[in-house]
Amino acid sequence: MTDIDINKSHNLEITDARARLEKMAGGLQTQYGIKSAWTGNTAILSGTGLKKGQVELTDGAINVQITLGLLAKAMKGTIQKQVSIALDNALS
Repeated sequence: MTDIDINKSHNLEITDARARLEKMAGGLQTQYGIKSAWTGNTAILSGTGLKKGQVELTDGAINVQITLGLLAKAMKGTIQKQVSIALDNALS
């Protein structure tokens, strides 16, 4: 069951959107130890506190789905807010 499901629209070329998301992912890895592995326009997320995560990039939209580990569930609201802010910053 997905704990966090965030959908954002964008007006960027898909290659530009992906480049921005990859830059954001580098910051998340440095700050939180969350890694991403891209295949096409889908990234699989892994790291401390995550059971699983996925970012799907399409023309005009980004969908982030995250299933949190037991301890991270206690911070679900904070994590969801921070991911949403990071996406907004990356896409602006």
